[in-house]
Amino acid sequence: MKAETLGEMYAVQRLAVLVGDSDGKHLLREYLVRRAAILDRLADDVIADPADVADIVHDAVHYARTLREHDLQTGATHGNIPASDPHWDEDPRGYSQQEHRAWVIAHDVP
Repeated sequence: MKAETLGEMYAVQRLAVLVGDSDGKHLLREYLVRRAAILDRLADDVIADPADVADIVHDAVHYARTLREHDLQTGATHGNIPASDPHWDEDPRGYSQQEHRAWVIAHDVP
């Protein structure tokens, strides 16, 4: 696993803890975006037992759908295609990829 991937996993875990605090609710969307993105990346990068890959892909789809549901409820889409677009029904990971790209650009992440 790449060091940058491991660093992002630690950052996502930190966000999970912060979101659980009473004053951390404003970080929920960032957590969902980054969690979906890291699982998406792992699903594409995993060189492991096929059963492990299937589990990671399942988790990536789950978090992508969770992000989309959050955005549907809050109207928080930042990418070009809104969460309400029906094409995301068949491509939830595509939605999370779009939203992660928008997050990276908005936060000037290298």
